[in-house]
Amino acid sequence: MRQFAKFLGASLKMIYREKVALFWMFLFPIILMLLLGTIFGRTNQTISIGVVDLDKTIVTTAVTGALKEIKAFDVSSGTLSKLKENLQNGKINAVLVLNKGFLDSVKHGKPGNATIYVDQSSATVSDITYSTVSQVLGKIVQGMAKIPDLIVLNKKSVVSNDMRYVDFIVPGVLAMTLMTSGLMGLSLAFVQYREKGILRRIKVSPLPLSRFIGSELTADLIMALIQAAILLLVGKLVFKIHIRGSLINIAFLVILGAAAFLAVGFLISSVTKTLKTAEMASNAITFPMMFLSGVFIPLAILPPFLVTVAKALPLYYLGHALREVMIRGKMLWTVWPDILVLIGVGLICFLISIKLFRWE
Repeated sequence: MRQFAKFLGASLKMIYREKVALFWMFLFPIILMLLLGTIFGRTNQTISIGVVDLDKTIVTTAVTGALKEIKAFDVSSGTLSKLKENLQNGKINAVLVLNKGFLDSVKHGKPGNATIYVDQSSATVSDITYSTVSQVLGKIVQGMAKIPDLIVLNKKSVVSNDMRYVDFIVPGVLAMTLMTSGLMGLSLAFVQYREKGILRRIKVSPLPLSRFIGSELTADLIMALIQAAILLLVGKLVFKIHIRGSLINIAFLVILGAAAFLAVGFLISSVTKTLKTAEMASNAITFPMMFLSGVFIPLAILPPFLVTVAKALPLYYLGHALREVMIRGKMLWTVWPDILVLIGVGLICFLISIKLFRWE
């Protein structure tokens, strides 16, 4: 029993000395719980809608004013083309158009006609937004005219009618796969090589170090392309996903994204000493990005401060670029900000890694 107690004390001391392990065991679950609670536990989430008044009559003006007075709505105005662009970019949740002839229809005893545009690729957000706006409009017009069904709300999508949520989510899964492969694969491999003395033996061998590192990175990039091809093939065969973008452009983004996260993984392997520490550091970076980068959870349902955090994470830019090119069929020059961010992240992490990397 005494020996067991000694071994137990020694084990607890070893755990205590691993500060990263303590973070992962105790602090990270608390952070994750608070994060998910903040995202999903808000009951007063604001819905952002753009309103276009094409009728410009006393009734439509009153409807717009009533919407602006509701705290649950963040109402903005502008042209239809500009607001639809904001909807596609995730800046607002819907665009409400009060169509011309609204007042004339009401005068003749017919419901006024309005159209709401939603991004059907974010199915959950669009359904919630449509349902909420429809109910609120019904209450507003009943309060104004005491007549039920005074308004007919037509639902339209800013993307093609055959767009499904699975088409929207596949680029996010691909981006997440490239991130985890770069962070969990390269970083753990290099730390393992260091612990086993492989790096030390390579350093003193005739093999050029640049050739060794280059071969490792090239192999990982090839694997990233294979992963992307398998993922898209399964999505095409099983879910019939719609890939509208050029395969060459998609391959370019896959290589760029994989290289950026391989550089991040290289940085982790440069600053961590043990395999356990590297694994925990990789997990600590990977899991928050899964929830915050918009690859699974649309930014439209996140609180504003978390949207700001999301746009500070490299996974957001990879997911956004893949989604725009794969699903919307856009060219690379339209996602140049995303490309610049990924290049910057990759270069910065790689240069820091070279300076801090240890072979022993």
